[in-house]
Amino acid sequence: MKNRTLSNTILEKSSSHFGRIIVVTGARQTGKTTLVRKLFPHFSYISIEDPVVVDEYKKLTAPQWNSLYPQAILDEIQKEPQLVESIKSVYDQFQDPKYILLGSSQILLLKK
Repeated sequence: MKNRTLSNTILEKSSSHFGRIIVVTGARQTGKTTLVRKLFPHFSYISIEDPVVVDEYKKLTAPQWNSLYPQAILDEIQKEPQLVESIKSVYDQFQDPKYILLGSSQILLLKK
């Protein structure tokens, strides 16, 4: 029941004008990633935990994010606060991109 309620809430928010960026937080290993990937299978999935490619994501400009990843799920975003600023820049400059940011409760401790 709870999963269905959360699913409906996330889908409802994502379909509104203000749902271009959705942040899902919670304790580790509670199913955030599984739920969001099921709801948005057409979104690119980007794991910030992969140290090999994370530096490449940090180098992307807003137009590059818009072009390469117009719809993406960024998992463990609290590990790279700089990427939150990059996504905010895409939001400010372009009308169509949609992002789902996933993170542990630590994301709420970020200054921005």
